[in-house]
Amino acid sequence: MSNKFSVISIVSGRQSHLDNLIEGIKQSSVLPDELIIVGINETPKLSVENELNVKIYKLDDPGEYFSAARARNFGASKASNNHLVFLDVDCIPSVQFFEQILIQGIANNTLIMGNPRYLLKSLEPKFQVDSLFENSIHHPHRPKINGSMIADDYMLFWSLAFYIPKHLFQKLEGFDEKYCGYGAEDTDLSLKLKHTPGYKLLLSEATVFHQQHPVYSPPVHQLDSIINNAEIFYKKWNYWVMDNWLEDFQKMGLISWNTNGKNIQKIKEPSEVMKAECFKPEAPFM
Repeated sequence: MSNKFSVISIVSGRQSHLDNLIEGIKQSSVLPDELIIVGINETPKLSVENELNVKIYKLDDPGEYFSAARARNFGASKASNNHLVFLDVDCIPSVQFFEQILIQGIANNTLIMGNPRYLLKSLEPKFQVDSLFENSIHHPHRPKINGSMIADDYMLFWSLAFYIPKHLFQKLEGFDEKYCGYGAEDTDLSLKLKHTPGYKLLLSEATVFHQQHPVYSPPVHQLDSIINNAEIFYKKWNYWVMDNWLEDFQKMGLISWNTNGKNIQKIKEPSEVMKAECFKPEAPFM
C-alpha cells in the first residue's frame, strides 16, 4: 500500500488560522500528497506561498448551523489516497506529527487521535513550529501519551487532529450528518468505532498546536444546536453527551433536564449579559 496521505481541513472565516496551518505543514518532516481545504459557504484563499498540492472546494451549507460532519465527509470523498489525516483549521502540526501518526496508522490500521497542545498567544508571521512547544500547554483533562496507547474511554476522541484509513472511514460511514452546529459528531464516530469488531481507538503523542480563538464557556451561543445534538445522540446511544454543558445550562436557568430524562426542555434564550459573562477572548481552551 502506498504511504501517500491526504490532509483534510474545513474552514469558515478563519483566514489567519488557515495561513498558519499551511505554514506549519510546509515545515513538516514529511509532506502530504494533497491538502484538501473545504470552505463552508466560502471559497478559501491561499495567502501563504507554498509548493503544496492544495485542492480547494466550496461547500454550500444553507442551514442556521453548519454541519462540520458534512464538510469533513465531503473532504474525505475528494481524497485520492488511502491514508487520511484530518486537521482542524485551528491546528498546526508539529514537525514530526505527520511522520509519527502515519507510521502508527500503517502499523495499527485504525483511528488514531493526535495530541493537542494549546497555544498561549497569537503567532507572529513566519513562525518556527519547533518554537511552539515552549509557548503551549497540555490540556489538563487529557492523558499524557508516550508513543501511543489504546484508549479505554472512547469519549477521549476529539476530531481536532486524527488519522484514519479510508476503508475504515467508509466502513463507519463517516460522520453522522444529522449533527449540525456544535458538538457530538466526533463522539458519535468514536462510538461507531467501538461497536466495530477488530478496531480500537488509539491515542498518539504526535502533537499539534491549537491556535487561540475566542470561546464561550459554557458555549451559550450554541444553546439550540447543543440541545438538538444531545437529543440526537441520546436517541441513538441511550445516554447523554455534553452533559457538563447541559448541567451548566440548567444551573443558568436556560433548560430543564436531568440525566435520567429522555429530552431537554428549553426555558429561555441566554441574555446578552449572560453571553458577555461566558465570553473568553483569550482562553487557550474551554
